[in-house]
Amino acid sequence: MSSLFDSINSWEFKPYRRMGVTIDEEMFYAKILARFVEGLSPRKVLDVGCGNCLFSLVLKKRFPHLEITSLDLWNDEISVTEIRGYLRDVDTNLVQNLFPLPFRDDQFDLVYAPLYFYNVVKSRRDELAMEIFRVLGKNSFLILVDLEIVRNLRKSFLKAGFVERNYYANQGVFFSLMQKT
Repeated sequence: MSSLFDSINSWEFKPYRRMGVTIDEEMFYAKILARFVEGLSPRKVLDVGCGNCLFSLVLKKRFPHLEITSLDLWNDEISVTEIRGYLRDVDTNLVQNLFPLPFRDDQFDLVYAPLYFYNVVKSRRDELAMEIFRVLGKNSFLILVDLEIVRNLRKSFLKAGFVERNYYANQGVFFSLMQKT
């Protein structure tokens, strides 16, 4: 696809403006995320700032055993009804909420955040990193997927107690695999 317009018209999904990428790019990054997830064997997964839920959809189709909870504040741009339509062939849990995270401590094996934190003001990143740390179980993982230009946002997660296990960048987007030890 050569443009956002072409991408919109070639998929049944709408791009989520906050993410700032085409559907083609989103699918590309979701497949890279799936390669990271493959080696982790999680069961309970949280998708923070899921937007149109394509990352959740790709993971759920590839790993049907995952219990994925997709979390965002949908608005007039895209509705929960549209999201449910995108996910009609898979079993997922949609939660219309963001921070503070509405979950118990140590509830998830994996949290990933696709193209979310570059939209968060720097003054809130430490607080949100601590919230993600709180809901992850011991020895569980976080995968940040974000624009490489804001790769230093990883410092907030390191400060929260995460240890970075892997870092990979492709076409201006980074993937940071972090572990709660």
